[in-house]
This record gives sequence, C-alpha cells and structure tokens, in this order.
Amino acid sequence: MNNLITKYNFIPFAHRGGTDFAPENTFEAFESAFDIGYRFLETDVHTNADGQLMAFHDPTLDRVTNFSGNIQNLTSKELNAIKVKDKYRIPFLKELLENFPDCFFSVDMKCDESVDPLINLVKDMKAIDRVCFASFNQKRINFVRGYFNNKCITSMGPNEILLTKVSSFINLKQKINSNIASLPTSRYKIRFLNERNIHYLRSLKIKVIAWTINNEKEMRNLIDIGVNGIMTDKISLLKSILIEKKVW
Repeated sequence: MNNLITKYNFIPFAHRGGTDFAPENTFEAFESAFDIGYRFLETDVHTNADGQLMAFHDPTLDRVTNFSGNIQNLTSKELNAIKVKDKYRIPFLKELLENFPDCFFSVDMKCDESVDPLINLVKDMKAIDRVCFASFNQKRINFVRGYFNNKCITSMGPNEILLTKVSSFINLKQKINSNIASLPTSRYKIRFLNERNIHYLRSLKIKVIAWTINNEKEMRNLIDIGVNGIMTDKISLLKSILIEKKVW
C-alpha cells in the first residue's frame, strides 16, 4: 500500500495536533503543526447527534470547554457554538481531511458508534492511503480490517500488543495484520519500548511509534534505540531534536 508512512525514515506525529500554539484537537492546533512541517497528525473521534465525526478526545465537553455535556447528545449546530478555551471551535474530522490533503492521520475511534461513520468517510474521500484506523478496542480494529479485507492501515490493538510483547521474549514470529504499533513506554508496570521489543516489531515490518512523549531525554533515548516515530504534544521540541539528529 502506497502511503506516507512507507516514505519517511522517521515519523513525527503531532498528538491531537500538538499544544504548542493552540489547544489540543482544534483546527488551529493542526494548522500550526502543518505550518512548522508536520505531515503526520493524530486525533480522536466521537460521533455527534447527527452522526458526524468530531475531532475530540473525551466523550464529554467538560475538560476543555465551559460547557457540560456529552458529544453524542449534541448536534453539529450546537457543537459549532461551543468553544474550546473560550476561543477555538471543535473541528469535524471531514474538514481536517479536506484542509490537509497532504497529511497522514492516525484516527483513534473512541466509541463503537464512530466506526461505521469513519469507514464511510474514508471511502467517500478516497482517503484509505492516508488514514490509520486506531483504537484501544480490539473488536473495532478487527471490524475495520474485516470490512476492508485487510487492505487498510491499522494500528495494533491491545490484544496484539500483549501478544507481540510476550512473543518478543522467545522471538516467536507472529502474523499481525497491522502497519503501526503505537506504544507507550510502559503501562501497568510492563515495559513496551525496549530494544528487544522494538527490534522484534520491526522484524515484522511494523512501524513502532512511541506515544505520548513530551520529555526531551526520553525522546532522544527512544530515537537512539530504534523507534520509527514519536507522537508528541511538544511539536517544536521534537522537531528541534530531529533536525539536530538529521532525521527531520
């Protein structure tokens, strides 16, 4: 499959668009990331009451807006009137795909209701080569793969993350229908990003993306031990390190 992730030696992802210049998951955040050179953008989606996909992390609006309520209960018109940090509008995923046609998106399906609309949007926009379907729910990942007969880009689901972690100890090759492994450095006291696990995943032709890394020392170490990319909120910091290491 011909896509941006196959063309870059190192893949810098702006997590929720980054937060250096504007709040997370706002159009201005993605625009700022694009303006400083990012072509890999990560976001999350929930469906609203109209069935439209909103680029927003939480199921409720409370954390980043002055409005209390669930996205799934609000219409597009109502959501357009609600501002993030009193200033920024919540974008639709469709407008992000339309406004950044040269960018690759990792889209985290935050709810079951978001799966079908995302499939349909990707089909309608012919964006199959520039969208990675991501989720911490294995059933959602499996459903998307089944729909596209594995001819789509997906990140590893939680079951596959654990399977490959265990398999890396004995170098037991697994067939994983995934292009990307988006991994934290550790979770539940399990270390996911060490040299052995990274080498194992790369031997399966899976791109290893570390998330969400905002510490300079950690960024440098992960680059040195062989990750294929880093997802960060601190997009200016990561860019400066990658320029220094000549992998930007």
